[in-house]
Order: sequence, then structure tokens, then C-alpha cells
Amino acid sequence: MSFASEIDMQEYLLVERGIPELFRGSKMADVLFLGQDPTIVSSRHIPVVLDLNNLSGQLSKYIFNKICRTLGFSRKRVLAWNLVNRYFTKKPRGLAHDLRIELYLRNEFLQLDGSRNDWKTVRFLYHYFIEFGKQELEYVINKYQPNIIISLGEPVFRVLRYAYAIPQDITMPENLAELCCDTTFEISVGNNTLVWLALPHEPTGDRNPHYQKVLSNKLPMIASVLQSKFIF
Repeated sequence: MSFASEIDMQEYLLVERGIPELFRGSKMADVLFLGQDPTIVSSRHIPVVLDLNNLSGQLSKYIFNKICRTLGFSRKRVLAWNLVNRYFTKKPRGLAHDLRIELYLRNEFLQLDGSRNDWKTVRFLYHYFIEFGKQELEYVINKYQPNIIISLGEPVFRVLRYAYAIPQDITMPENLAELCCDTTFEISVGNNTLVWLALPHEPTGDRNPHYQKVLSNKLPMIASVLQSKFIF
């Protein structure tokens, strides 16, 4: 029995908020940024994925000023979508707990999933993505044909890794910043093969100094690798 048939997700969706719109630059896309989901604790509505229409927002500054500027992407050639592009009544970790969602995958999946909160988040997102989000992501990629996908945050990295059978022998470091800037993968989504780069979500709080240092040191290395493959 599938996750979708076991649970009526309408009960957990904030349907009145609709679906955040795809962010799309004015030119042919080079890169797709993939966020997690738009659910936040406050009642604030985000009309566009990752709030990228708000150029003064923290995520816009992180993506456009930090990542795109260092890697050589033009804002005009950026797409943005969410792994799960729906608003929920709670954050994914809370829903995983409430719905008692379990994953029956190989043991290393559970062993590599870090803290219990991250594990709960991944469990819910994986189930929902397989049932509903995967088809939407593949539609976006087939339609706009980006060459590169940049996932933001560890839960998104883990869901994509298992949904698309990325090599299972990756040894996860203590934080994604250490992995992301040393490694690129190839990922086949629908009929397209993309270069995949996994980056931390916008670094905040206690993580900020370390993440910023790692990103500042290693993003230029990734830039040279990408620019050897593509002309931006």
C-alpha cells in the first residue's frame, strides 16, 4: 500500500495558500536551485519559490550574491523550485512524527540520517516526493532544460540521493558544507542528465561562521570545474 493511499494529505495541506510559483529568470535556464518546502512557522505567504522575487531577502542574497556570483551564473538564467512545493500545517519533521511514517530501505539510509529531527524530516519528504513531487520536478526540468541542479540543505540532498539512486557509498561528513564543495554528481531526472551540486541551505546561527568559511574557500574550486564543462 502506498503512502498516498494510506493517508489523505489534504488534511495536512494549507490549500488556501496555493502553490508558490516557479522562479524563472528572463533567459534560457542554466541552473535549477532546489529548495525543501515553503512551510514556515509564521503565517507569512511566500508567492515565489525561495522568495527569490524579493531581492532584499536573505535567501536572494545568499543565492544570487554568494553562490551565483562565485560560480558565474547570471540571475537571468536561474530557475528555482521546491522538492515539495506545498504548504503544510506543520514542518515536515512534525508531520513525520504525527503520521508515524517509516521508511523500509537499506540500513545505511537510517544510519546516515544524522539527528532524529533530520531523520524525521527526510522520512516525510521522501514519501511525499516519491508520491507527488517527483513528477512535478521532472516536468520542470524537461520543460526548461537546465544543465545543473543545486540542492539546498541536507534533507533535500538525502531525498534526491535515494530517489535517484545516487551512489550509496558516500561517506557523509559532519556537515554538508564539507561534502558539497568537493563533490559533484551526475543525476538523471526524467529524460535529462544534469550535473548536481549539493550546497547547505542559507547558513544561520552557530553554523554560519564555519559554513561561510568553507563556502568561501571551496566554491571557487567548484566554479572552475563547472566552467570547464559549461559556458555561462
